[in-house]
Formats: sequence, structure tokens, C-alpha cells
Amino acid sequence: MKTATVVGAGVSGCTWAHVLAKKGWQVTMIESLPFVGGGCKTFQYGGHPYTFGPRHLFTPFERVFDFLKERLPLRNLEHYLLTYVEGDGEFYSYPIHADDLPLMPDNDQINQEMAERPDPATACNFEEYWVYSVGQTLYEKFVKGYSEKMWQVESNTALTDFKFDGKGVALRTGTKQVRPDYSVAYPYDIRGWDPYFELCAETPGVTLKLNTRAEEFDVDKPAVKVAGEWIESDILVTSVSPDILFKFEYGRLEYIGRDFQKLVLPIEQVIPDPIYFLHYPNDEVFTRVVEYKKLTGHQSPSTLLGIEIPSTSNKLYPYPVKEQQDLADRYLNELSDNVFSVGRMGNYRYLDIGSSIEEALNRTADL
Repeated sequence: MKTATVVGAGVSGCTWAHVLAKKGWQVTMIESLPFVGGGCKTFQYGGHPYTFGPRHLFTPFERVFDFLKERLPLRNLEHYLLTYVEGDGEFYSYPIHADDLPLMPDNDQINQEMAERPDPATACNFEEYWVYSVGQTLYEKFVKGYSEKMWQVESNTALTDFKFDGKGVALRTGTKQVRPDYSVAYPYDIRGWDPYFELCAETPGVTLKLNTRAEEFDVDKPAVKVAGEWIESDILVTSVSPDILFKFEYGRLEYIGRDFQKLVLPIEQVIPDPIYFLHYPNDEVFTRVVEYKKLTGHQSPSTLLGIEIPSTSNKLYPYPVKEQQDLADRYLNELSDNVFSVGRMGNYRYLDIGSSIEEALNRTADL
């Protein structure tokens, strides 16, 4: 029987373990935390379910949606968000929408900039991409402060993966829905994605070891050291940062994280329908406010807001900077064919629930 060791029991690790076990592999999945689910684990505060950041499914792939829906009931969502532009004293749709432009006090300047903008295809960095796409004024209203705050950079010219999280288009016409071309969903279960992770971990053929830290890796055998003992297997699947696999031989990969504040309010709903959360690109310390019951469907006379503050206290997002991505690729290119570095941290690329599962389905297809 073929054997696999999976390091990390988040979305990627659980999906790999589940799919491999269904194909007849014997899988050992280790997780340093006392629970499965990683950053998509559902917690409770004041009786309200929440995750550390909104964890709804976004995917353009029908097979990903079907794969998940076969394993837990999903509630379809139509996702909308607003950005608060303090200088205008107004909330506007995001992605930036053409219908909102006439409502802005500097609409004439915006129209002039839109008429004179260069070709966005010639942009060399994040700032140029947005200025060339929508003009300087709209860039400063919606994007500049948010991105510099999010990534903790002095200038967005430092960011070279400049199409990151444009919500599919720089200037939207038609619907104000975020990614109307995607399937967007959230589990009906009040525990969110937890039942999916539990199903994966309980798949026959999967042995789960919680509170278990991977102490060292041998990417040639492949093997991982746990509690002083080496575990060898036919393949190694790891969702840890690839620099860890090589003991930071070429340098450390950088990440940005989030501090998360929870606020329960004595009102049934704060954010008006159909909005799910709010962006703040101004001089606030926070970037995003999420009203969780709108995602989870939880019924309560009170409501829970999650307030996200950029931080270096944890590692949640790889930096969209060429130097860092090149460093990650240097590590990844040294992996043997029987080592799979997966998920957001493992690829050092932004992957969400949908793209992590799509990766797992693709890469396990021929195993």
C-alpha cells in the first residue's frame, strides 16, 4: 500500500489526506494545533460563530463547488462589499463601479484621468497598474491607503504582483456583486467548515495526530521528524512555508498577518443588506470589518463584528513582491518529485479555499 505523510491539517492538508485515502493510500496527517481546519476553524464568541477573517468559498470551478457540496450542504451567496472613502464622507461599492462615479465630488477630474490613462498592460508595479486602470484620484480613494496599510509598505510601487485581489476587474459596470462569474457559498452548518475537516480526518485510511510538531524535514527520502523519530513515506505533502523545509538555507520568506478584534453589539444587524463587509482605506488602523452572521446565517438579537488590523504577529499572506516570490521558487524548484508543497504557505502564493481544493484535485489526479 502506498503511504503519504501530510504536514498540516488545514484546507489543503485535509483535502489531500481525504482524496489520497479515497484512492487507497495510507495517510498520516500531523498538525501542531489541537484541532483540524487551520485558519478556517470556526470559533464562538458571545454565542456567535466566527472565523479569523471571512472564509466563504469563491471559485470559478464547478467541480470544486460540487466536490464540497457533496460533503456538506452549502448556502449560495451573492457577495457585495463597500469601501468607506473618508475624504468624501461616503460609502461606495467595491470593486469600483462606474455608476458611483457621478456621485463623487471630483467626478470631472476622475473622468479626465480616465480619458488620459496609459495602457494598464504596461504597468510594472501595483501602483502603476491601478493608476493606469482607473486614474490617480480613484486609486487614492480606494486602493492606495488600503494596500499600503495591508502590506505595511511605504509605497505600493514595492508590490510587483500588481493584479492581486482586484476582485476580477478594476472598474466594474453592470452588477455591483463581487465576482458574479464565481460560485460563492458558505456552509449551512453553524460550525462552518468544521464538519468538512472532520470528515476528511475521519476518512478510512487517515491517521490524524494533533498537537504534533514537525521538527525537521528530509526532502530527499522524503521524511519528517516527529518527537525525535523520523517518519518515512512514499510521498510527503506539506503546507508549511517552503523555507522551513530547507532550514532557511537561502533566507527567510516574509509574510504579513492580521490582529483580529471581536465586537458584539446589541442590535440585530449593523451592515445593510446585501453588503457583507466593509473596506477602510483611510488612516484607520484597521482594513476590514466583517459582520459574521451575514456569512454564517446565525440568528441572534445581537451581532458580531470582526475588525482586522494588519500585523506581523502571525503569517497569513505571502508578500506579492518579486524578490520574495523568486526566493520561494528557488526553494520549490529543489523539491523532489515525491514532495508536494501545497496550499497558500506551501506555494507562497495567495490561495483561498476554492483554489486550495482545486490544487489538491489537480495534483492528486495522477497519484
